Amino acid sequence: MLVNALIVGLVVAFAKFIDWWGSTQLARPIFIVALLGILLGHPTEGIIMGAQLELIFLGNVSLGGVMPSDITLGSIFGAAFAMIVGSDLNVAIALAVPISMLGTLLYSSMKVIVTSLVPRFEKHIRDHNYKAFSRLWHLQFWGFELCYFFLGFIVILVGADAIKAFVEWLPAWAQTSMTVASTMLPAIGLALLLKMLWQKSLAPYYFLGFALGAFFFYQKAVEVKDGVVTGAPSNILSLVQIAFIGFIVAALVVMSELKSNKTVVHTTNVDTKDESEAFFDD
Repeated sequence: MLVNALIVGLVVAFAKFIDWWGSTQLARPIFIVALLGILLGHPTEGIIMGAQLELIFLGNVSLGGVMPSDITLGSIFGAAFAMIVGSDLNVAIALAVPISMLGTLLYSSMKVIVTSLVPRFEKHIRDHNYKAFSRLWHLQFWGFELCYFFLGFIVILVGADAIKAFVEWLPAWAQTSMTVASTMLPAIGLALLLKMLWQKSLAPYYFLGFALGAFFFYQKAVEVKDGVVTGAPSNILSLVQIAFIGFIVAALVVMSELKSNKTVVHTTNVDTKDESEAFFDD
C-alpha cells in the first residue's frame, strides 16, 4: 500500500504541474488516468477508466477563474481507489464526481494562500531584490506541489482500506444503482459539450454518427440449443472506426470552409482594388 500511495501522490503532483505549465491538457483523465494505470500495474483498466472518465468530464471546462470541478483530482482518486481495491468502473465513476467537487474547494483555498503573496512579490520587484523574488516563487511553487503530493499519498495510504470495506458493505441495490449511474454520466458529459457547440447545421452529422453505431450490426455467435436460436447482436463498426469516418467528414468540411473563405477574401480584394482605381480615374 505504501508504494501505491507514493505512486498516486507523485501522479497527482505531476498532473498539477503539467496542468499549470503551458496548459498542455495532459492532466485530462484520458491521459493521466492511463498513466496512473500503467504505474499501478493495471494498464488496461487505466485506459478504459480514463476514456470513460473523460466522457463524463468532456463538457466540464474552466473559463477564466471559474472552476466547476477539479476533474484531475477526482479522476485520479476515483480510478486509483477502484484499481487498488480491485473494483470496477462503477466505483471509479461514483467516487470521481464527488471528489472532483471537493477538489474545487481545496484548489480555491490554496489559490487564496498563493494570491496573498502577491504584495510581497511586488515589494521585491520595487526593491530590485530579484534573489528574494526567486526564492519566494520557488517556495510557493514547491509548497503547492508538495501539498498535492502529500494529499495523494495520505488519502490512498489511509483511505484505501476504508473504501474497500465500504464497497464490500454496499448492498446489491446500491451497486446496481452505481452501474446505472456509470452508464448515464458519460451521456451527460456529451450533452454538456453539445450544449456549448450545438448548431442546426451540425444535426445531420450528429444523427449520422448515431446511425453508424446503431444500425450497422449483425447477429454474432448464433447457436441452436434445444430448438432455441441464441445469439448476441454485435456492431460491424466499432467506435474507433466510426471516429475515423467522423475525422474524414470533419476534414472535408474544414477544407471546404477554408476554400470558401479564400474565395470570399479574394473577391473582396478585387472589389476594393476596382473602387480605388475608379476613384483615381475620376
